[in-house]
Amino acid sequence: MAQSAVLLVEGQSDVDFFAALLRKLQLQDKIDIKPPRTFGLRTNTVSHFPRLIDLLIKRMTASELQYLGIVADADYVSGGGFENRWKQITERLMAHGYRIPQNPPKLPYTGSVFRHPDLPPIGLWLMPDHANNGMLEDLIYQAMAKNEDQEKLLTTAETCVDKLPVRLFSDYHRTKAVIYSWLAWQKRPGQTLDVAVNGELIDLESDEMRRFVQWLQRIFDPA
Repeated sequence: MAQSAVLLVEGQSDVDFFAALLRKLQLQDKIDIKPPRTFGLRTNTVSHFPRLIDLLIKRMTASELQYLGIVADADYVSGGGFENRWKQITERLMAHGYRIPQNPPKLPYTGSVFRHPDLPPIGLWLMPDHANNGMLEDLIYQAMAKNEDQEKLLTTAETCVDKLPVRLFSDYHRTKAVIYSWLAWQKRPGQTLDVAVNGELIDLESDEMRRFVQWLQRIFDPA
């Protein structure tokens, strides 16, 4: 079944995180996680998503693909924020006949599932919460497990980032800088985002993660 279900993501850090999450959910054997480079492209960027959506819908038309989920950041710097990212992706889906709501979703967020009269549904989740600007690191920040030691480390990471003598990144990427600083201080420094799942640093039962997990299950593990 792995060949018939694809989760389209932006890059390798997303692959690492979602692979760990799918193992926790026991969905790893059902879903292929694919960033743009697995399709022969030179870079892993969301700018490739429209053409990849065209390719994957052709596979759905040929009945080679049964389930498709799309996860992308809604960061302001590279994508112009949530509404621009929503437009960029849904316009391609609409061109293929998928029914798209007139307005982007607002809170409370549950992710989107788009229907087509003749093709399987397609799911879309824009990080962090399918309603606001942000990225995967914002979801990790919001869903951090309640642990005194980790809370102290995260608070210290925020203080360090805010007191940097020189700040080369934009304000929109503050949370990314905080999360990677925090991860650098774990038992094995310098690990990738999957340690947030494997090391139980995030709470899968938190409201933020629960909503995202429910969206994944709606797409790939429908009852």
